[in-house]
Amino acid sequence: MADPNKITPPDDHDELIFADEDDELIFADDDDDDDGDWSNSIRNRLPSESEACWKVMLVDDEPEIHNVTKLALSNFIFQDKRVVFVDAYSGKEAKQLIQEHPDTALILLDVVMEADHAGLEVVRFIRQELDNQLVRIVLRTGQPGQAPEGTVMIDYDINDYRPKGELTSQRLYTAVVAALRAFQHLQSIETHRREIEKIAAASARFVPQEFLSVLDKNSIVEVKLGDQIQQKMTIMFADVRAFTSISENMSPEENFSFLNELLRWICPPVREYNGFIDKYLGDGIMALFSDQADDAVQAAIAMLRRLNDYNNLRQTNGKPIVELGIGLHTGMLMLGTIGEESRMEGTVISDAVNVASRVEGLTKQYGASLVISQQTLMSLADPTLYSFRFIDRVMVKGKHTSLSVYEVFDGEAESQADLKQQTKEDFEQGLLSYYQKKFPESSVYFNKVLEHNQADEAARLYLQRAAHYMVHGVPDDWEGIEMIG
Repeated sequence: MADPNKITPPDDHDELIFADEDDELIFADDDDDDDGDWSNSIRNRLPSESEACWKVMLVDDEPEIHNVTKLALSNFIFQDKRVVFVDAYSGKEAKQLIQEHPDTALILLDVVMEADHAGLEVVRFIRQELDNQLVRIVLRTGQPGQAPEGTVMIDYDINDYRPKGELTSQRLYTAVVAALRAFQHLQSIETHRREIEKIAAASARFVPQEFLSVLDKNSIVEVKLGDQIQQKMTIMFADVRAFTSISENMSPEENFSFLNELLRWICPPVREYNGFIDKYLGDGIMALFSDQADDAVQAAIAMLRRLNDYNNLRQTNGKPIVELGIGLHTGMLMLGTIGEESRMEGTVISDAVNVASRVEGLTKQYGASLVISQQTLMSLADPTLYSFRFIDRVMVKGKHTSLSVYEVFDGEAESQADLKQQTKEDFEQGLLSYYQKKFPESSVYFNKVLEHNQADEAARLYLQRAAHYMVHGVPDDWEGIEMIG
């Protein structure tokens, strides 16, 4: 087996391959009767995509320097990979070629070419404009005074500085091996860095960055079991209505495809309005908004509008429309991690979460797309910016205080939203009479609402309740509060 770290050494004799201007260039013996045209030699051809090799760029305005460098490195093998050369005869050409060959491992770079500091300008271009920190750069100069070594090493990100007169065949090999080894190490570091970035990006799909931010963590690796914070938040529950009837004629694969397609449509507004999805609940989601309650309401409205667009597409394809119910409640909650050291997850612990879930459940009962609690309404910067109406007072089982809930209809189809706005006064008058136990009077108002809007399920529900109480009467302690599970 070949040694992967094998380096083919130069010949035993240590010739001077770069001489001062007045010295003679000495070439190694060549028994192959080569014609000396290295630009056309097989050793200079660029590799195929599948071929492993080291790309070395030679940047010098003297063709002889290119030829003698290739001759000195003609048998160079490092870790079973040969060297291929990319030739540039000016700083301008070098800038173009490094962009065409960003995988170049080493640049042997002359300083003085079309300008006194052309090589240094190439270094600046590579490091600063291209932000290429991997390629190793060895400056070679026949005029050291033009670019003093001390100044160059401090001011420019180069990896070696060699006067041409000092570079023997052996020293060139040593410089190239050191550069390639460093390049390989940097490549390995960069590969690991990219893998870490991929892992971090993948982790963010399971643990939202917003969740980490609430916990004041910069990365998932900082999260510990038991980390927690108490904070006022608005909780959103969104659920697909009648999902069972939609999915019963689908295969499991079709069900997953349908849900993922729907979620791709409706979930982006959560992030757009500064929230994050805490859990996917099969055919629904639970999301949290830690800043303004307005963010949650606006996200819900945007979700419903996107759902309208999605339904238009489904109808075009002959598919049934999808209905969504969204409930919002604002309150204090504990957000943190729970589980054990080997397996934990982020979670929310709060009675407010239970209430938000119950508020979402009311959307089915009242035929509403978006229902919010009074706590959310009172947390809005300016409630008058939204189209809403009071729909009921409810009490969650096990609780001792009632909860007022409101329907927000900005996200509904424009025609339906207009009808609810036009009949809002009659609807509210009907509710006032209903709570005063004036059921015949309330029925008149609710009938007026339904004359204009047959699709108003809330008005229809109150009409049924009023009829029930007119027939059966009301308990002595009746206050118009509905119990919800």
